[in-house]
Order: sequence, then C-alpha cells, then structure tokens
Amino acid sequence: MRNLLIILFLLLSLLQTSLAAEQKVEKVIVIGNETIPTSTILYYISEKPGKPYSPKLIARDIKTLFKLGYFENISVDVEKGKNGVILRYFVKEKPIITDIVFKGNKQISSKKLKEALGLVTKEEKGTKLQRPLDYKYLDTLVQKIKEVYQKKGFAGTQVYYTIERVSPTKAVATFFIKEGRKAEVCEVKIKGNRNLSSGEIKSVLLTKPKSILHLRFSAPLSEEKIEKDVKRIAQLYKEKGYLDVVVGRPEVERMKGSCYRVIFTIVKEGKFYRFGKIEFVGNRLFSAEDFLKLEKKLRSGKRFNQKLIDEMVKKIIRKYGELGFIFANVVPEIKIHPETHTADVIFHIYEGKRAYVRWIKIEGNISTRDRTIRRELDLYETGIFNTVRLERSIRRLFNTGYFENVNVKPKVVEGTNKVDVDVKVKERLTGVFSVGAGYSSVSKLVGMVSVSKGNLFGTGDSGSVNMQFGSRVFDFYINYNHLWWLDKPQTLSLSLYHNRYEYFTYTSKKTGFSTLVSRRLWEDWKVGVGYLLERDKISNIDINAPDIVREEAGTQKIGMATTFISRDLRDNRFLPHKGDFFKVTSQIAANLLGGDKNFYRIVGEYAYYFNLNQLPTDIDLPLIASVHAKIGYASAFGSTAKLPIDYRFYVGGDSTVRGFRWGEAGPKDSEGNPTGANRELIFNFELGYDVTRILRLIGFVDVGGGWWNRYKLGDMRKSAGVGIRVLTPMGPIRLDIGWKLDRRSGESASEWHFGMGSYF
Repeated sequence: MRNLLIILFLLLSLLQTSLAAEQKVEKVIVIGNETIPTSTILYYISEKPGKPYSPKLIARDIKTLFKLGYFENISVDVEKGKNGVILRYFVKEKPIITDIVFKGNKQISSKKLKEALGLVTKEEKGTKLQRPLDYKYLDTLVQKIKEVYQKKGFAGTQVYYTIERVSPTKAVATFFIKEGRKAEVCEVKIKGNRNLSSGEIKSVLLTKPKSILHLRFSAPLSEEKIEKDVKRIAQLYKEKGYLDVVVGRPEVERMKGSCYRVIFTIVKEGKFYRFGKIEFVGNRLFSAEDFLKLEKKLRSGKRFNQKLIDEMVKKIIRKYGELGFIFANVVPEIKIHPETHTADVIFHIYEGKRAYVRWIKIEGNISTRDRTIRRELDLYETGIFNTVRLERSIRRLFNTGYFENVNVKPKVVEGTNKVDVDVKVKERLTGVFSVGAGYSSVSKLVGMVSVSKGNLFGTGDSGSVNMQFGSRVFDFYINYNHLWWLDKPQTLSLSLYHNRYEYFTYTSKKTGFSTLVSRRLWEDWKVGVGYLLERDKISNIDINAPDIVREEAGTQKIGMATTFISRDLRDNRFLPHKGDFFKVTSQIAANLLGGDKNFYRIVGEYAYYFNLNQLPTDIDLPLIASVHAKIGYASAFGSTAKLPIDYRFYVGGDSTVRGFRWGEAGPKDSEGNPTGANRELIFNFELGYDVTRILRLIGFVDVGGGWWNRYKLGDMRKSAGVGIRVLTPMGPIRLDIGWKLDRRSGESASEWHFGMGSYF
C-alpha cells in the first residue's frame, strides 16, 4: 500500500511538472481583500498572465505576501481556463488596530501613557496607531508600559493585553495594568569610600533623594538607574585614576511608607594609577605628535583619567573627519601594570577611505530655488565630504535668515565610501508690509509705511522701502541687496535715502546714496568696500540750540569710502548658541572723495558665544554665555577742525551700554546734552536661557564709555539688567531694561530699550 501511494505521488508530480512546462498563466485573481488594494497585492505576485505556470513561484509569492504583515491566511488554487490556468489567491486580512485602551491605570492617565508610547503627540487627541495586528509590536508596548511605570517608581507592575474585533477588518487592543507599589528614594548613602568624598560620588548618580531645596518633589526608585549608577561610580573612580575599584551590589532598604534608602558600597578603591606609554597604531596621515597636541593633559607620568582617553578618541575622529575620513575609527586599549601602578594606552586607529558626496537632495524649499540653497553649501556632488564643510554649510544656510530650521544629514551609501546628503529646510516668512502711525513730543503725529522682502523670487536677494511722514518728519529709504553678483560669492548693496527732521531747536535734512560690495574669502572670511555721498543741511537754528548744533550750521557734503573685514562663525546669527564674530571697519571722508569734510573712523568688535552644556561637568547647564567687546577711534584731519556730530561715538543706549539714554554714558555739555566722542570702549556680558526655539531670556552686565582724545578706563560707566529676545517673521525683537550701577546726580535709575534686528 505504501509503495502504491509513492507511485501515485510521483505520477502526480510528473503530471504537474508536465502541466507547468506546457501551460501558461491566463489570469490572476485576488479574492478576500477589503482594505488592501488588489493592485498592491498583484504588484507583489510574480506570476503574471502570459508567464509559464510555476508552483515554485507561487510558493515564493505566498511567502512574499506574508512578509508584508497584512494577512492572517493566504491560499491559492488553480483552475483550468480556455488558454491556460487561472490562479486564485484567497487572502484573509489581519484586522487593523484602530485604538488602544488602558484599564487598571490609576496613577498614570491614558493620555500620558499614549504620549509616552509614541501613539499620540501632546497636540493630538486621536491615536496614531492604524496598523495591522502585530503581536510582536504589542509585546514591545507591554515592555514600554512597564518601563514607564518603573520610571515613575512603581516597581512590579504587570501588564497583559487582549484583542477585540469590532468588525471583520478592525480591532481594539486593550492593555490591562496591575500597578506596582509606589517606591521613592528618600536617602542615598555611600559606604567604603576614603579617597573620594560622598558628595563627589553622589553628584554623578542618577538616583537622587527627594529634596525640596533642589525642587525634587518626586524621586522614583528605579532599578535601571541603580544599575547605571554602579557603572557611573566605577567610571568616576577611573577618571580619578583608581583602576582597581570594585563597587558592590547596591542595597535597597525600606524606611517607612513609600520611602526607601539606597546604599552604594565601595568594596575596594586601591591606589591611583598614572599613565605609562602612550602609543598610536595604524596611523599614516598623522603622527603621534599631531595627536598629542589635541589633548595636552594626556601624557606619560600624569595621573590616569579615563575621560581624557574618551576625549582623545573624539578629537582624533574629528581630526580625520576634517580631511574627509569620516569612516575613521579609534579603539583604545589599556594595559594595566599593577606592580608599578601604571597603565599604557594604545590607540588602535583605522583610518578608512576618504568620503565623497554622491548626491545632494534638497527638500522643503517652496519659494527658494535649489540653486540659491546649493550655492550656500560648502559641499558639492563628487566633492570631498568632511565635518568642517558640513558645519559650515549649516551655518551659512541659517545665517541667510530665510529658514526657520535647517537640517543637513549625511547618509552613507552602503558598501561604498560615498555619502548622500539630505538637506531639509523650513522656510520662514520673509515679506513684511506694515502701515502705522505714531506720536511723540518731538515729531508729533507721524504716519509710517514699510515694505520689505527677503529672498526675492527665491534668489536670496532682498529689498526694502520705508517711509515716515508728518508735519515735522519726512524719512524715505530704499535699499536693495543683490547676492552672488556676477555669479560670484559677493553681494552688491545699493541704498538711497532722503530725510527731514524738525527738532525743537533746529531742522536737519539729509540726502544721499551708498553702495557696498562685499565678498566671501577664505571660506569664513568676508571683505567689503563701499562708497557714500551725502548732503547734510542744518538750518532754522534756535538761540537755545546746543553748541554742537550751532557749530554744524549750514550745508556740507560727505564723500566717504568704507572698507571692512569680518569672520562669522556663529551657529545662528540671530540667536547664537556657540561660535564667534569678528569685524574691523574703517571709514575715511575726504575732499578727494567728493565731500568737504576730512575725517576717519576705525571700529573693531569681537563677540564670543558659549553653550555652558559643553562644560565637562555632569550638571545640566542649559545656558548660553556671551561676551562682546567694541573699540572705536575717530579723528578729523586737514581743513576739518572737528569731527562731524553724526560720525562721533555716542555711548549709551540699546546697542552700547544699556540702562543709559542715547549718548548718556559719554561726554556731555554744560546743559547735560550728549556731545559725542572720538574714542569708545564697550564690553557687554550676557547669560541667556532658551525658553523655546524662538524665545530667549537674558541677563546682562554692560561696561563702557566714550571720551575725547584719550581712553579713560577708570571712568567707564556700568549697568546691569534683564531682557528678552524673540525671533519673529519680521526679524529679531529685543526688549531690555537696564539699571545704572554707578548712578550720578540728575540721572534716572533705569532705562527701557526696544529694538529690532540682530544684536552685537
């Protein structure tokens, strides 16, 4: 009987093989699908009408369809057709999980659980999960729920789920939660430590007790944190050179109620080690001397410090990255010599190949042309990819001012030394039209119209037209900036203006134009040269006008040449977090330049920004510190006896020393009116905190002064205050209040300052 069955099976197989060799597929039909389109299923079926019938291909197609994760069951039958065989694929779809329900959760709300599991954002109300039933995925959610409770201090939480079909194609997953017992850390003790203080050890721990003083009103007991703390204690000892340290198993004692005491025991500290030999293996591009310059504290004979080794690894990788060797890898090997208490460090270096850019893909630009973005990138297709070029590209795109967000991500092309670069930008509003009115005791009622547009037609160019008008004021200003003039990394700026101001004691009229050409050189440096021609007229002078106004009575022309050199390494020009800025500007006015005044000015300034989170401490310091210094010098020469009043330095105000009125921190006449100066020196110190990505709170201290003919450092004025910075579609807005620290008789105690545009 058995032999007969084998013979029948062989005959059927031969018959099926014969049919497969002779017959072709006439039609492929999909039956049973409700939510998955038939076209999608047919796409993954390799058997097509006109192809030879093959059971092997059908078996492979069934596996392929199962891998999609949409189906519970798949079967195929074969019917004989008129011109071949008809294949019918019967599919049964998995139900779509449309919602997740939690039961038994009393301490954590369902909304908080969904947010923690990534099923819904804080802004959304519905559940994100709209996916086929996947038991592995639901099992991961069970673990995540337990982790959420563990982080909240609920040890021993149990979770299981059930699936309820609400229709043939939809289901709801219900998670049943049995919350564990609440446990909080009320005390942390360190035992066995002699060489390191308990306070020093506690400072690196993740497990910290409740403390009203430190605003820790909840301190959940976490087994995961305790395990990490054992490693952190050992790491701390190694950073101090104690390589033989042994940290015992932590003890957890219940005190009362939900309060627990966690005890960490140092079983062995040992003696501290010193660095022995420092060697580098596998390096061809750089010498050992090149690497040792990166970390001067890492030397033979110095006290061993694991953190120095980790920092050296990062710096070596970065050094290679600067040359395009982004695949470089560094593995430190430590050889301990207990008899001499020394440790040799061998850095095994794999340099890899230099990386090149394959494709640059730009996304998110709606109005900005691709070319406008590409020309700001320091990366190009087929060119070398390195970390310095990447950072410079991000900085340049941010500093155009046209994007709210810039994200540049490199992706390694598998199996090659090439990189694809994805550039994703989010454009910001660059066009502003405003109409308004204002009133002051000087200008009376004033109307204002302003139109400005950055990134004109997506080219990066910008222009603006501003006008103020009233019975005592008329101010017209037009400006245009043409980027990449003559298809080179240079900008042509043109300005035309005319204004009239009727003050209490005199009338001032100015008409002029200016042009400036600036060019980017040496990657991050910029130089510029410009020319200004201006006609000034001061008339209708009252007998009570200040002396400096009387001296300027009449009409004069200013013909002036300007040059500058600058370097800007700030990560964001409007709200910097790190980097520095340097600029030196010189101006000279002379008869030869079309004017009737002879004078010159030189102004140098430097600003440095530093994120305190970059400090080598375990304390989170989300603050941005900055320092800004500015020095100016000016003088008349030739037939001009005195420096014109509009080109003097007026110290005091929102961009110099806050807390003082305009010019109040410099020289004044007998009536208390600012006279300006031909010397200035200013220092600004700030500490900022980012509330959001576009809002920063700051505290500041300003020191500065203005003088005639010589700098008087002992006479510098001082102020301190607070302020806010807001990045709006119209540009950055500043609001500060400063208090005088050396208030003098007749001066106000404080001053408010409001401004728009970048600062320092």
